[in-house]
Amino acid sequence: MLDNDRELLKRIEAYSLEDDTYWSFRGRSKRHHCHSLLQYPAMMVPEMQGELIDAVLAEDKNIHRVFDPFVGSGTTLGEALCRGLDFLGVDINPLAILACEVKSGPLYTKKLNEKFEHLLEVIKSDTSNEIATQFDGINKWFLNEVQIELSVIYRAIKAEPSKWARKIFWLSMASTVRSVCNSRSSTYKLHIKSDEQMESTPSAFQAFEKKLRKNVQSIAAQKSVLAENNVLKTSTSLSDVVIKNVDTAGTIKNTMLCDLLVSSPPYGDNQTTVTYGQFSYLPLMWIDLKDIDNLTHKGLLAHKSAIDSMSLGGSIKDSKIKYEEVKGRSESFVECVEKIRVVNPENIKKLISFIHDLDKSLTNSLRFLRENAYMIWTLGNRRISNIEVPLDKIMRELLEFHGCHFVHELEREIPSKRMAKRNKIASTMGKESILIMRK
Repeated sequence: MLDNDRELLKRIEAYSLEDDTYWSFRGRSKRHHCHSLLQYPAMMVPEMQGELIDAVLAEDKNIHRVFDPFVGSGTTLGEALCRGLDFLGVDINPLAILACEVKSGPLYTKKLNEKFEHLLEVIKSDTSNEIATQFDGINKWFLNEVQIELSVIYRAIKAEPSKWARKIFWLSMASTVRSVCNSRSSTYKLHIKSDEQMESTPSAFQAFEKKLRKNVQSIAAQKSVLAENNVLKTSTSLSDVVIKNVDTAGTIKNTMLCDLLVSSPPYGDNQTTVTYGQFSYLPLMWIDLKDIDNLTHKGLLAHKSAIDSMSLGGSIKDSKIKYEEVKGRSESFVECVEKIRVVNPENIKKLISFIHDLDKSLTNSLRFLRENAYMIWTLGNRRISNIEVPLDKIMRELLEFHGCHFVHELEREIPSKRMAKRNKIASTMGKESILIMRK
């Protein structure tokens, strides 16, 4: 263990000397400024990631660029921006890319207020009943009057001349679509509501105006935070931000080295990981994808499960071959597979595919890190066939196989993580692990 490791360990442990539940952030976590722009599945706690970043910054003075290979809605990005750090984020989901592009700015708050008021006027003046978009299942997932209202909003956003403003409007549209569609809000998978639930569907106009008004305020708050931290130049963050729309387990061109990794790989509570793709599918049907700058991955919206099938563990093909490739890299993984095999042999395929893809993504991620760079991984141990998958142990063993060094592990209770309350397999997870490693 290096001297830096020991000092980092002391610094992190000092937080919880007087309060052993410190890292749970119960009652101390709020999604302010850019962190409140989009409700996204299984988001990390901004304050926790921020304090962990600060702890590492205190021991490693050579951190300039932060890397998140599973960037999601951009919690790590937001915390990097607040510290004036450069950032590289990777995700396969177009909705995640849009969220990160909005968070990255620019923050033209005065102009945004004007454009917001003008947009509302355009919406109110549109009396057309024409449906602006067509896709398979539109009549299943949206009532006719909802389709009409969303179409009015869609046309109004398209008419806005500034792309930076359209992006903010589209992100607010995404939240609106989630609130007015016919899919149940209790799960991220697409499951139809009851007729009674559909009858109480809110007005898309009202939902959109409320969400957009809140987002305009959040962007103003973000600008204030960056200004207070002296990391804002006029209306633009000092951070250099690069967002890539690729599969982390695929081929990623390495064009830069990063100094710190802060991330949380996807995980869920049953045979599948959290269905980020299904969560995002309907909102993306009502967004002009040409306005998302960094989209490069093809076929992501071919069907409602396309994003998920292209994500980690999305394909269970060749699971025997995949198992042979990775079984020598983690004893905990092998033990878990054997336990599940006894209960339900079919269920091991999804786990094998997920760990195989995760290992490939780790190999890729390490190429983006300089020597001795720290990694902060937020992990949850899901259950398959009601058997806990020790992802924290598996991750440590995989990283150690690739030559990385263990520094510390924290365990925290999850007071309010945005995940399904319960599934048919078992109660959902109540704890997370924070795994700190060094390349």
